[in-house]
Amino acid sequence: MARALYKEAWATVPVNFAPLGALIVMKISVFGFRTTRRFASIAILASFVFSNAFAVEALRSENINVKSNSSAMTKYTTDLTQLGREGRLRAVLSFEAETLRLVKVLAEGGVRQPVIVDQDKAVQTAIVEQAALRIAKGSVPARLANKTILKLETEVLFSNERTNADAAKAIDAIVANVIASKGQTILFVDELTNLVGSLAVKSNLFGAIAEGKLVMIGGSSAAAYEDRISSDAEVAGLFEGILVHDRENTTASFDRNAGMKNGEGYQGDNVSPDLREMMKQDPSGKKRVDVILQAKDADNAALRALMATGQARVADRIGSSETLLVNLPLSALNTLSTSGLINYVSPNRQLRVTGHIEDTTGAAAMRSQPAMNGRSAYTLDGSGVGVAVVDSGIQSNHKGFKNNSNSGRIVANVNFTTSQMNATTDNYGHGTHVAGLAVGNATNRSNAYKGVAPNANIISVKVLGTNGEGDTSSLLNGLDWIIQNQAQYNIKVVNLSLGTTAVDSYVNDPICLKVRDMVEAGIVVVAAAGNLGKDSSGSKTYGRIHSPGNSPYAITVGATNSYGSDSPTDDTVASFSSRGPTRSFFTTASGMRVYDNLIKPDIVAPGNRLVSYRAVGNTMSILNPSLSVLPLLGETNDDAMMYMSGTSMSAPVVAGAAALLMQINPKLTPGMVKMILQYTAMPVAGANTFEQGAGQLNLDGAVRLARSLRTDVEFENLAKGTATVPAGWAMPSTTSNVGGGSFQWAQLITGDHTFMTGQNLVSQFQTIYTRSNTFGAGVGFASGNFNLNSTYFTTGLSVNRNVVTSDGGANGSGTTWLSYGVLVGDGVLVGDGVLVGDGVLVGDGVLVGDGVLVGDGVLVGDGVLVGDGVLVGDGVLVGDGVLIGDSVLLGDDTASMQ
Repeated sequence: MARALYKEAWATVPVNFAPLGALIVMKISVFGFRTTRRFASIAILASFVFSNAFAVEALRSENINVKSNSSAMTKYTTDLTQLGREGRLRAVLSFEAETLRLVKVLAEGGVRQPVIVDQDKAVQTAIVEQAALRIAKGSVPARLANKTILKLETEVLFSNERTNADAAKAIDAIVANVIASKGQTILFVDELTNLVGSLAVKSNLFGAIAEGKLVMIGGSSAAAYEDRISSDAEVAGLFEGILVHDRENTTASFDRNAGMKNGEGYQGDNVSPDLREMMKQDPSGKKRVDVILQAKDADNAALRALMATGQARVADRIGSSETLLVNLPLSALNTLSTSGLINYVSPNRQLRVTGHIEDTTGAAAMRSQPAMNGRSAYTLDGSGVGVAVVDSGIQSNHKGFKNNSNSGRIVANVNFTTSQMNATTDNYGHGTHVAGLAVGNATNRSNAYKGVAPNANIISVKVLGTNGEGDTSSLLNGLDWIIQNQAQYNIKVVNLSLGTTAVDSYVNDPICLKVRDMVEAGIVVVAAAGNLGKDSSGSKTYGRIHSPGNSPYAITVGATNSYGSDSPTDDTVASFSSRGPTRSFFTTASGMRVYDNLIKPDIVAPGNRLVSYRAVGNTMSILNPSLSVLPLLGETNDDAMMYMSGTSMSAPVVAGAAALLMQINPKLTPGMVKMILQYTAMPVAGANTFEQGAGQLNLDGAVRLARSLRTDVEFENLAKGTATVPAGWAMPSTTSNVGGGSFQWAQLITGDHTFMTGQNLVSQFQTIYTRSNTFGAGVGFASGNFNLNSTYFTTGLSVNRNVVTSDGGANGSGTTWLSYGVLVGDGVLVGDGVLVGDGVLVGDGVLVGDGVLVGDGVLVGDGVLVGDGVLVGDGVLVGDGVLIGDSVLLGDDTASMQ
């Protein structure tokens, strides 16, 4: 009877405990978006209410008398850690990812308190029990060693205490005990709204959390609070939501262990070359490292036992996949390598991020679309298409991310960093600028700084922290979330203006494999090429495309300099833009390196001194105020603009273009989007294939070509040779008028080591356009010649093996820059004095020796990049530093902002 009364009373929240004063209810939005699907909502209302007595006395002082509290502690709490020591908790691997996330947040020791988000209290409890079990076994970071997790048994408390005042008194006593432990005790409350009392929410309670006096784990039913999202940044910044994976409605996973299609699978040594080098440098094997372990079966008992013998600790799991973040001693790697239980292991490498866009890309002229193919006239602006910006976050209140009715267009906002800042804040400033170029909708300054797809839905996936830094595991978690939530937010395009050194072949690289998963799910993935196109003396360098831009499944984007003019006539490839070929590799059993040597980038787009949106108080603009664009009369912080340069700026321009193509025809495959962008690209005269791929983005041509294709079929399901165009179709004019000039289309696509031409690339379905294939899949090499495999290509097409310096014409016209195609096999080719030995590119490529960039370059050791610079503004990259603004060198940057 008492329990029934308790449930009835709490069904009418808020409840006012009269003796305790007015109830204070605070709303907390951890991720800041809405959903209708179980497990996918992260909107959290956390109502903390404490009694006056506790507020005034317990939180004010650390000298708390706890003798009178022992009764409440005994009756209404359970020591979960002690249960773990006694062997009374069972290990449950199905919630491993969430458990590891919980441990990570607790170990961080900051002010943010974790909240388990799930409909089922039993699930919330199970995850916290797993964390307690890890503490009991000592398999947690040192900061959590010997901690105690106490569960507040709310149902027992409310069904036993006779009055509201008695319940409040009991909870006050318990919390006072927790505070008295000085951080050694962690209180778990399976439903935060059941804490009773009043006052203290804004000041004393938050003060206790901020000062480290009170450590809590919360549990919350997401659906119950879905429509009550808080805008109180002060409160939201103190909590971090941990979403429980939806194991009932997830996208099907991809079986890597069965081997990839087209003969692609994990190849060569299953330990990455940089880990091998670490092992050489530390013969004792005592050094501990964080690695990304791609297991054949992450739950395999033999694998778990093997890692345990090497004192390995699983720190994270990427969703429900077989990929783990593991901390282990180097001595454990050889045993893992020969165990037969893993596919590949590599370091948890560090990541860093690295104005007239509508006119110079041709987007402005294509906004108004006529009625066509049974469709009424419409505005081409990305409406309905979800674009995920994977970066440092987005300033959500910038006017550029709102629609005409001033409603926010960020439909999802998730954070996979351990940053203590609010999940919705872009403290670094990179993500806000990037998002503006792709999907910005600012109307100030006569609409001069709108993005390419200004009405697309925005999904912000934060993987980079306050200083623009992240790591592989954070990125993998973010990309996995995108796959799981693709359908809910209609995510069609993902922008990756970030990267890391491309060491591992794309067939082994965990980030590249996740890119492939996204493409196989039907998502267009756009990646920045990198900013390593020249060395400290200003000389060109080649072979320095970043991961995941080295993946053939990604559309990799280099940068052009438009010199501020709308006409592409004077455009050149930006000197900082990374050039191909890709130099990622795997190592054979005999120790030979086999380089990927793919043609990259795929396309180029404006990326020098672009004006886009500025997040207020961001790190970059604080360090160099000259990046900021001075406000005009009447403009506020919500209108703020700034300059940046880099392939990080070029990539979102192409991502916005991809969103427009998906609005025109949502049935396009990612491969067809890439084909359309390349086929209609404008070749940049004087630039070679390794610098520009097919050429510069041309939205005029891309839109006209895309809207001429069939809309009555799912292209993914078509057989090779099926017509992709309606009856009576004629090829649109293959010239475009952009910015006052007339330009020919490239009319080609690039494969791994060649480029292909022919109108049938457009008019007939090629098997290479399916989600599981790449353009190079059907190109063979034998007896010194390239050929097109009839399984993948129709007739009527030509293949060209040359890397060409373009003359601005169609079909790859120009002069041969490299006479023997792009490097194939293991790179052992000789032709025109360019290739010799073990994958060694000499001459203009400045790659000398076994894949080691020397001379004026900054690649040292066995293919490991150091001093990877970041261009922001129009600066020239100097040495191994980071440039911000106009050639201002600000220290050393050791990884990879684009």
